[in-house]
Amino acid sequence: MLAFYFIFGTIIGSFFNVVILRKNTGESIIKNGSRCFSCGKKLGPLEMIPVFSFLWQKGKCKHCGSKISWQYPAIELLTGFLALMVYFKTGISFWWLFYFSALGALLLTALYDLRAKIIDRHFLYIFGVFAFIDFFFRKNFFSDLISSFFIALFFYLIWRFSGGRWMGRGDADLAFFSALFLGWPQNLFMIFLAFWLGGILGAYLLIFKSKRFGLKSEIPFGPFLALAVFLVWYFSDFSAVIYGIIF
Repeated sequence: MLAFYFIFGTIIGSFFNVVILRKNTGESIIKNGSRCFSCGKKLGPLEMIPVFSFLWQKGKCKHCGSKISWQYPAIELLTGFLALMVYFKTGISFWWLFYFSALGALLLTALYDLRAKIIDRHFLYIFGVFAFIDFFFRKNFFSDLISSFFIALFFYLIWRFSGGRWMGRGDADLAFFSALFLGWPQNLFMIFLAFWLGGILGAYLLIFKSKRFGLKSEIPFGPFLALAVFLVWYFSDFSAVIYGIIF
């Protein structure tokens, strides 16, 4: 059973790779088959098995020998583990499909932000639909909606007053849907955790990767928000206990 969820997740991850690479290129995601970006050869069935094909071909195209990006197996593995983690949280139920779809859309939004440094609205709105559905199921309308509004406003003001240097405009929209997805008070923990994660990585890059990254380097914040959303959602019972102790 665990193998099924993991394999299913890697297949979705393989599709995510196609979406990320073809988004805004004018190339159809559905119609055109997968091919090598170096020699243009169409890939056969054995070359499109998630993770396995990369290992079997030793990270190289079997036609031209060009290197295959590590992005492919990395995203496939990441999505596979996401499917497993959601299963451990929800078990076999409708909620597994719901939350895997929601977090998968969030993951796709974060990965595209990491690659293109922009929050794509198509991916974001898909996640937003799931966020609103979860919001209505919780029936905690007032506190969830008000807290989400102020969290989004906080991000918007950072973007506005920094002229886009500290935060992107799309991050405010992502923060709103993420906060709505988690609800109060989990969305408060999300904000603190996202900034902590961003600060830790930023410090690491400045100290150990100073030749490539500096104070003016652009690092997308979407992946930190997405990771914080997942961690707070997955450990929601723990965050609820912490909130009860503090308040």
